[in-house]
Amino acid sequence: MTPSEDEKAVARWMLDQYRRQNRLVQSSAARGIRMTFGEHHVYKNRQRNWAINKGILEEFRKLTPDDVVWSRSSQTWRQRRESDPPDKRMVR
Repeated sequence: MTPSEDEKAVARWMLDQYRRQNRLVQSSAARGIRMTFGEHHVYKNRQRNWAINKGILEEFRKLTPDDVVWSRSSQTWRQRRESDPPDKRMVR
């Protein structure tokens, strides 16, 4: 399935938000997406937290360089650290 123009636009917005502070917290991103682009781009996950649709996340990953990682523990995209595995985009 090819990404929609909406998904690409939301991913570009996320990249802009990330670049402002070299980090992006998922809850803040989901809130911003809901307010800016509409609720149909997000959903409530099993923990009842707002999460971002997978197509948008795939586009965001394509836009970000390899030194951007997803930290599961903090639910944040951030700069890669020396302690992070070099071949992983998801870290603890």
